[in-house]
Amino acid sequence: MRRARSIVWEWRDRPGLEHLLLRSDAAGIHADGLVLVELAGALLRLRYTILCDAEWRFRTATVAAESNGETHQHRIEHGGDGDWIVDGAARPDLAACSDIDIMGTPFTNTMPIRRLALPPEQPVALNVVYARIPDLDISMAAQDYTRRGAGDAPDRFRYRSLGSDFTAELSVDKDGIVIDYGTIWRRRDG
Repeated sequence: MRRARSIVWEWRDRPGLEHLLLRSDAAGIHADGLVLVELAGALLRLRYTILCDAEWRFRTATVAAESNGETHQHRIEHGGDGDWIVDGAARPDLAACSDIDIMGTPFTNTMPIRRLALPPEQPVALNVVYARIPDLDISMAAQDYTRRGAGDAPDRFRYRSLGSDFTAELSVDKDGIVIDYGTIWRRRDG
């Protein structure tokens, strides 16, 4: 991955944009995202920072959502021992999770795509810590990813929520960063 990138996605199904500053260094991957989107008739401002190690394993995140005059925020940590901590409190109910998925951004799909060695056309299931917008409720969610095609540089994946009937086809660049996310997001940069 290039050492620093500025990425913009636009929402396809409603007015909204996301700007992501993404950089990598010896400490790992640093993501700083800002999402502005109309959701349920109100403007939502979502701000997140995520730190992953150099292998794209999630370590920490801060997430804040503001809508209708209310602000919700969390600090989420995943320790080397596998324990999850949310706002300083242990969350044993999240122990089976390996990644984080923040509703409202396509970036969090990049982490499992980069981290997992996905075989072609075989779904790989995982549990994630899911942050639902606008209230940022934190829960566990089951998902799977399927690498499409057998090329050396995978550029298409299917994402599926195993707790609902939601499925999306994703296209990614050579760094595994989402370009298109079904009918929801489209990247604006080249």
